[in-house]
Amino acid sequence: MATPNEVKSLWDLSDSIMNVDKDKLLRPSLGELSLQSTFAPTLEKIQQKFDFAKKYAAALHNNQLAPIRDIFTYISEQMREQVNRHNEDYATTRDQFVSNIKNHLEALQQQWPPVVTVAVESRGFLEDQGVHRRYERTIESMKQESANALKQVKDEAQKTIEEARVLAESIEKRARSTAAGISVEEVQKQFRDAQQGLENRVYLWGVLGLLVLVGFIVTAKYFASVDPSQEGWSILYYSAIRISILTAIGTAAAFCLKIFRAHLHMSEKNRHRQRIANSMGAFVESAATPEQRDLILSQLVESVVQFGNSGLLQKEDDQLYRPKMTIDSITRTLSSNRQNVPPA
Repeated sequence: MATPNEVKSLWDLSDSIMNVDKDKLLRPSLGELSLQSTFAPTLEKIQQKFDFAKKYAAALHNNQLAPIRDIFTYISEQMREQVNRHNEDYATTRDQFVSNIKNHLEALQQQWPPVVTVAVESRGFLEDQGVHRRYERTIESMKQESANALKQVKDEAQKTIEEARVLAESIEKRARSTAAGISVEEVQKQFRDAQQGLENRVYLWGVLGLLVLVGFIVTAKYFASVDPSQEGWSILYYSAIRISILTAIGTAAAFCLKIFRAHLHMSEKNRHRQRIANSMGAFVESAATPEQRDLILSQLVESVVQFGNSGLLQKEDDQLYRPKMTIDSITRTLSSNRQNVPPA
């Protein structure tokens, strides 16, 4: 068995052999004068053999380890000198350096069998069951590596699937938000444009209703101030005419006020829809799941889309403004009164 000092002397060469500065040793920047193509494979072989020798150095005899250590020492010194040379000396000594390293590697081959013997014995290849145990250990190691690889692949696949799911949800959420934002902006624009027209109609019909109402009051006051000087059936005739005029003016005033009220109602309803459209994004974003967002959005859209009662249609509430006295009833009254008047 090699002594600890002998083993340590070999290990002390690790830094100069295993961690050699390859850029300075091979110098690929020199082109054809570099050792990149001629010595790079040799350097890798030296490092492999040195690592192998370190692994089994403790099992060698001192007489077997000493020449191996001397060869690696010489190789280490040669490489260190070549690293420290200037480019001119490096170019002139490169061939001699390669030749010296090659000769020492050949000498190392003569001292290498004891290292191989120790490696074979330590691995149990010389025993009857050694090969079988080595085979079992290799199979077990392969199984363990395969299991670890499969587990890693499974974990990576699960992680990728989860990331894809999160990304898909994020894309869907952004798409929904973008689409909802565009839709809400368009709805808000439509309601803003409609509000101005509704307000103009409210003012128009309000002014018209006020004017007709004032006309009704002025006409009624005028008729009340006229002295009825007629006699007989002519009084009824002129009274019917005046009542018809007042009825027509009243009907026009009622119609104007009805349209005014209808447009006022539609204006307030449009303001309410504007407020719903402005709050639609907040309502939708308050939902926790896509299903809730869809339900809330459908309810909001339904509340905005429904038109409701405007007061403009004939069947809605015109009965409230139907005049109590029409022209036909007045004519029938005049005819019956004329028949009842005694002859002069």
